[in-house]
Amino acid sequence: MTKREFNTIINKLSVRGKFSLKKIESLTNQQKSDIVYFIVRNRGPIVKELIPNGFDWNWLSCMGYLYETKGKEYTFVHNCGNTIR
Repeated sequence: MTKREFNTIINKLSVRGKFSLKKIESLTNQQKSDIVYFIVRNRGPIVKELIPNGFDWNWLSCMGYLYETKGKEYTFVHNCGNTIR
């Protein structure tokens, strides 16, 4: 997935600058996987709802994504380098 493809999908998921959980549910598992791989490659936090069913959590933890933080609206899976407020 290129940065342009990633930005296109992310822009379709957002409503007034925030993710719409209903729009996230409408994505296919392949699209969700591609987004997660792109975010991991760039070492960013992942909104837990973006992780598709059956995703390899062992691989994700090997990549350093060991922490889960609940925000006001979303739950994030992230590594120790990310700060979620």
